[in-house]
Amino acid sequence: NHFKEGSWMSEEQDDGTIIWKHDSGRATLYVGDALVSRPELVNKFDAVYDKDSFGALQKDMRAGFCKRLSEYTKKGGTIYIEVKLKENHHEVKHIGPPFSLKKEDLMAEENFGSAFEHVKELGSVYDIPIPSAMQTGHVLRKK
Repeated sequence: NHFKEGSWMSEEQDDGTIIWKHDSGRATLYVGDALVSRPELVNKFDAVYDKDSFGALQKDMRAGFCKRLSEYTKKGGTIYIEVKLKENHHEVKHIGPPFSLKKEDLMAEENFGSAFEHVKELGSVYDIPIPSAMQTGHVLRKK
């Protein structure tokens, strides 16, 4: 099943994933379950941008998500991740999504800690319309 829109062509896979490819060959977008293994993506990415995906996952789903990103990111590759941090973090960190997350949550061994090093905590990266919360940024590098 193919669809063309402007410079983009989409193809739906058997598992329901939709893959969009740009005519230039320089960009491919996957729309689907981030926890599904995609062998064609192993060690393909120099950089990954995650805006709130990790922070939307229940705690028991995070390790699988981090494993996938680790598989897909090249050694020395960078992840820029944005997460929410709420003022009363310790009281509300189990309430979400979005979940309140700190560096130690990201870098827990079962999450990014086993495969990535934390390079920089950026603090608040821009204002968000959620009272008592900040959008924070973190830079990670694949070991």
